[in-house]
Amino acid sequence: MRSYFLCFGFLIVTYLSIPFFGYSQNTLQSQVDSLSTLLTELEPSRDKCEVYYRLYGLYLYQDMKKAEAYLDQGFAMAQDINDRRALILAYDKYGGMAMVRSDYPAAIRNFEIADSLLQYEDWPNEKTLVYGNFAAIYKDMGQYDKSLEWTERFIELAVDINNQGFEAFGYSLTGDIYQVKGQNELAAMNYLKALRIYEKQNDPARLADAFRALGASQTAFLNFQDAQENLSKAIPIYQDLNDQFYLAQAYRDLGYNYFLQDSLEQARDYYRKALFVSEQYEETWGVAEAQSNLGEIALAQGDIQKSRDLFEEAQVQYKAIGNPLDIGLQLRFIGDTYLAEKNYTAALNNYQSAFQILDTLNVPIALQNLHKGFYQTYEALGNTNQALQAYKEYATISDSLFTVEKVTRLEELQLIYDVEKKDQEIALLSKDVALGRLRTQALILGGIAVLFIAGLIIYMQITRRKKEQKLSQERHRNQQLEIEKQQLEKEQLERELATQVLQLCRKNEILASVQQEVEDLNRPGGSASKNLSRLNRTIEHSLNSDEDWAQFLSTFEKVHPDFLNHLQQSDGRLSPAEQRLACLLRMNLSSKDIATLLNISDQGVKKARYRLRKKLNLDSDINLQSYLLNFQWKETANS
Repeated sequence: MRSYFLCFGFLIVTYLSIPFFGYSQNTLQSQVDSLSTLLTELEPSRDKCEVYYRLYGLYLYQDMKKAEAYLDQGFAMAQDINDRRALILAYDKYGGMAMVRSDYPAAIRNFEIADSLLQYEDWPNEKTLVYGNFAAIYKDMGQYDKSLEWTERFIELAVDINNQGFEAFGYSLTGDIYQVKGQNELAAMNYLKALRIYEKQNDPARLADAFRALGASQTAFLNFQDAQENLSKAIPIYQDLNDQFYLAQAYRDLGYNYFLQDSLEQARDYYRKALFVSEQYEETWGVAEAQSNLGEIALAQGDIQKSRDLFEEAQVQYKAIGNPLDIGLQLRFIGDTYLAEKNYTAALNNYQSAFQILDTLNVPIALQNLHKGFYQTYEALGNTNQALQAYKEYATISDSLFTVEKVTRLEELQLIYDVEKKDQEIALLSKDVALGRLRTQALILGGIAVLFIAGLIIYMQITRRKKEQKLSQERHRNQQLEIEKQQLEKEQLERELATQVLQLCRKNEILASVQQEVEDLNRPGGSASKNLSRLNRTIEHSLNSDEDWAQFLSTFEKVHPDFLNHLQQSDGRLSPAEQRLACLLRMNLSSKDIATLLNISDQGVKKARYRLRKKLNLDSDINLQSYLLNFQWKETANS
């Protein structure tokens, strides 16, 4: 299954159970030995219950049976001494263990019991734990709006009790939800917030989670190199911590990164690593995810029967877990295998079953490829009207998910993060320099007290010169930063302009292709003639719409300020069509691309160029495109 559908929520129940520093197997055994010794020394009490809970936390992601045994002993003691707080923590941890086992009903039951015991208590720490677990369980169950509500409550409580670790967990969980919904910009923003906090805390386990989540988000943006670097930072930390659950997930994320780059062998290697780890750990959801991933590899390589077998094996696991998103997506994958076999009836049945589930979840990205499957199936069956409707749904979702602003915003967030990190390093360096200066001053004043006045005068002069030099350097640095900022902004606008042109071109090509198919089908006397004619007029209107051109001209003016104004001042008034042609020629586009963008024929482009040459009063020996490319009005002075 696609990496951006992975359930990234790490269990907050382990947050207090695992110490905030990494540990190898030797360190783990040392902690177990210390806590076991402490158990023999303590009388039955809340403190002894918490020792049992800490042992549970140490083993939760490494040996589930040992973890459960320690939790059972702590719960039994809490009942014997009738300690309400210890009982609440026990139910909370039983819910967390059920989440690891993908037993969602059991997890919710235990969280609800813990929440009910908290109703009449003023214990904000325990309440924060329970709220965070409700947020995580509803996210894993596909109830994303409900999960966001609990996450907001959780973050508010974390801020109130000044627990930055919980606050960072809330941001990371919010990022997971937005990523599943296809809102990668918002996901990246929240992951970066969490990463900043974890770096300050120097907590390897949580830092690894943040690196992994950010890497998965960068993969969704096709920023493969940065994604691989962040995922590669997370994997050795998980290995050192012996955290099998999240190690498998990091392997799957890295496998998906290579899958999107068509490096199928490397992708399969990482998916197999993930499957092996999940099977050793007996983690049902991780096994299903890896099987589904391997099914996609097999389908991409043309081994249809193997891919279907893997998808169906994964579906058995998903149905046992009960997550509707996973079940719906797996039905779509199975439908893809039937479509590849040209068994259109079976493909359509699976797509329809998937749609009944996914349409209720408000996850647009989950429906995107499903509508594409509907379109391909209906087209193969000759159902023209249904095929056109399915393609329209697919195109609508695609347009809503792919925007230049999202890519640009992610780059800005990464830049902001890098700048803030460098500023922190500069601040620490300045502090070290200041401390060194004070020590030097103390030694001078103590060693040469007789020359105090003379030394003070010299020091003040040197300090003044240094300040003046530093101010001069700061001014120079600020000027350089401003120049670099302006250059980055211009390059960003140029990328945005090029992307808009590409989107206009792709839109017109698709609409023109569909228009041609409609005209072929629109034969006189046909039953679909009237509807197809109306659709043809709608497409014609979209092809000639001025809204996209208005946005294009607005961006063009930012990249080439006053180009059109100066051109018209020197050569006369240009019509809107002539302005568009002049701008496209200024961008050095080919006649073929210009014809597509203006929705005219190649001959029409030649006529338009001739009219523009005439309007600009150019001699026959002057090349029109060269003239516009080299048109001078001191552009750099204005940009």
